[in-house]
Amino acid sequence: MLPSIYRLHRGQLSGVTRQQLIFMTQNDCILRASGLAALLFATPYSVANPAEARARELQSADCVAALEVKSDKMAKKVRGGQSELRPLLIATLDAGAAFIGHAYLQGERDEAHAQALKDAAMQAQKALSEDALAELQGRCEQEGTRLLAQSDLIGRAVVSMLVQRRLHKLLGD
Repeated sequence: MLPSIYRLHRGQLSGVTRQQLIFMTQNDCILRASGLAALLFATPYSVANPAEARARELQSADCVAALEVKSDKMAKKVRGGQSELRPLLIATLDAGAAFIGHAYLQGERDEAHAQALKDAAMQAQKALSEDALAELQGRCEQEGTRLLAQSDLIGRAVVSMLVQRRLHKLLGD
């Protein structure tokens, strides 16, 4: 979707009310400001220490994969009628999305690379025992919850969007 200001310039806003135009213009400004804030306040960590950035990237992929497996199992139970697990499912999705949102706001935007790392982590986790996998999932959920608690408004908005999209995909809500 083109930015509202661009569409206005191109004359593509026929039938739009003044209030809608003001709202779209405000949204454009907010999105641009939030993007600028993310760029200004994101730490250049990956540039300063590539080895630590790579380790963090691998840990995030491990956690996203582990929490995805856990959320998939919980979603099957929720779809099967155990609706009391829905809050736990959302908490697990929040923790997993916190890793994704954190990486995104740190400037890691290569989705294909991130997907490849997650797929490799999922393959490696198939060799883990159930106890080891459950331990990894517990640690990852704690770390994701910590990341979410430390995130700012923009980070929480990114996580919320990711969780809603994933929840819809899992449950069809």
